[in-house]
Amino acid sequence: MNNKDIFELFQNGFIAGNTSDSYSHLCNFVTAMRCGQYYPISDEDIHRGVECEKAQAKNKAKILFMGFPDDAKKAIEVAIDLKYSQCLQQFLNYKHTYENWNNLI
Repeated sequence: MNNKDIFELFQNGFIAGNTSDSYSHLCNFVTAMRCGQYYPISDEDIHRGVECEKAQAKNKAKILFMGFPDDAKKAIEVAIDLKYSQCLQQFLNYKHTYENWNNLI
């Protein structure tokens, strides 16, 4: 593990720590979403909650794939970014669709 990896671990931990309230709101939103219900949440909390989860996933991947070649690590990081980009879009779409259908805007 080089200095860049160590810096990124701490940076991702910092992101996760600073966005934990938003992550908690996002968890409540996702729980309601799974039941076809709605939990009021801001777009900002969705963005920050997804960033928190993404930072945690990147930290886990850095530790799990420490001995892997750099190109494999980069591919894993790209996959994580793609996964959470799709999750973010799905959450925002659900929120906006629910609000539009129920005149909550």
